[in-house]
Amino acid sequence: MVDLQPMSPVEFEVYLERSVAEYAEDKVKAGNWPQEDALERSRQEFKKYLPQGLDTPDNFLCTLIDRETGANVGMIWYAPMPGSTAPAWFIYDFYVNPEQRRRGYAAQALAALEERARVQGIKAIALHVFGHNTTARALYEKMGYEITNINMVRRIS
Repeated sequence: MVDLQPMSPVEFEVYLERSVAEYAEDKVKAGNWPQEDALERSRQEFKKYLPQGLDTPDNFLCTLIDRETGANVGMIWYAPMPGSTAPAWFIYDFYVNPEQRRRGYAAQALAALEERARVQGIKAIALHVFGHNTTARALYEKMGYEITNINMVRRIS
């Protein structure tokens, strides 16, 4: 099983470095941002959503810990969903370390978050997934997440 433990400051710094770069790459791959300024735009988005870093109020950054081995297997960041009319959370980031993938940790982490939500009276958990991330999309659908919106684009050359 996986436990969700508060992220340490050291874990946060490692997370931030990796995630800013990966988010920039995903935005470029999705065609949302040009390569030239993607890294800076990514940094700015993280500053916007986490202005006080790990201490930003109402944001929960957790390390995923394998209960049996104590190993750090990934992370999840969630917060109250902006503009929601019912108690809801939004998953801003979710990551399982590459060497730990395909072992059930992602499903366990989502189940643990759902149980935490249920206990706290949260009625929904939402997230965004890039269209090109077919592995994540399959996991979320398997875990009962429903598609609520689809953005499409036709590139004109």
